[in-house]
Amino acid sequence: MAGSNLQNVWREQPVAADPEESFTLPGRYYTDPAVFAQEKERIFFRSWQYAGQASDLENAGDFITCRIIDQPIAVVRGRDGELRGFHNVCQHRAHELLSGRGNLKAVITCPYHAWAYGLDGTLRTARNCENVKGFDKADFTLDGVRVETALGMVFVNLDADAPTLDEQAGDMFADIAADLPWIADLRPYEREARADGVADIRGAMAFNWKVLCDNCLECYHCEPAHPAFCDVIDMDSYRTTLHGRWSSAKSRLLKHQNAAYDVAPDAANRKGNFWFLWPNITFGTMPGQATFSVFVIEPVDALTTRTRGEYLAMPGETVDPVRLAYGQDVLWGEDQGICEAVQRGLSSRGYRQGRFIVDAGRSEISEHGVHHFQRLYAQAMAPV
Repeated sequence: MAGSNLQNVWREQPVAADPEESFTLPGRYYTDPAVFAQEKERIFFRSWQYAGQASDLENAGDFITCRIIDQPIAVVRGRDGELRGFHNVCQHRAHELLSGRGNLKAVITCPYHAWAYGLDGTLRTARNCENVKGFDKADFTLDGVRVETALGMVFVNLDADAPTLDEQAGDMFADIAADLPWIADLRPYEREARADGVADIRGAMAFNWKVLCDNCLECYHCEPAHPAFCDVIDMDSYRTTLHGRWSSAKSRLLKHQNAAYDVAPDAANRKGNFWFLWPNITFGTMPGQATFSVFVIEPVDALTTRTRGEYLAMPGETVDPVRLAYGQDVLWGEDQGICEAVQRGLSSRGYRQGRFIVDAGRSEISEHGVHHFQRLYAQAMAPV
């Protein structure tokens, strides 16, 4: 009875400006399909999203494809050397034009009715159109999307009026390059091909996308949930720093021999550094060989999330399989279990919203990174 009375009088608390006094987002934001519909329009269709690697677009006619939730996108290198992004859909009867990645010898040809577009998106041929009254090819140019690159990565944005990638990311890419001077030499490692040409890291999972973002932005859970991680990473050195629309979490190697994987004494990298770019992209490196991961947290619907991205390493170098297995199977497996359990709890009538654990010193277990994300979210979604 007491619990029932409490629910009757509870009023949602805002994500306050001061993280030390703030409540978390209410549980309904993680379960309501109507909220997710607004997120698509207010967040994902207005932000820069990772499309793929520039190394796949070196030659004229090279293309990659990606998807921003339910929006298929293609990026093509033109004959003039320019990168162009398009909505990956034929202007005739809406068949998707391209899949995966590859090279176009001459034109983009729809596999349905063979309408053909130049690499600049203009309609070149449409069979029998010359016999159609008033048909004007200029009416059927592919709709463009914005494309920008940084550190060998390609990003797209559906919003023609959105800030540039530099304005969104600030000096994040410069910060990554300063910490990882070898990053320009890295290339995709052991890709697992999937329909849109980008590595599918874990497939569809039963939780809202924000649950995984929240999880990635704090190490309050690391000691109880990731014991091997805390044996390779010096948690006393772990610090999260906030910067506009991005944040970083940086730390250093604790032990060369540890419960996760052994790190050679002469390893190229002794850091465990991670970056988060609003709203859903993480970048990072773990101690050991020179590697770098791009990890996109991609919603499918209000209750389902998939992840995609790339794992980069030095060309010709074999990454320690024990290290790979730890990251892909152990660490992310632990996080998947956590997030699925959280999602089940978010649907409980016994949960409303929580409080951030944020200390004045912003220690390794402080949740100010999650608060930063949720404040950006609340600002983007207001009013809901």
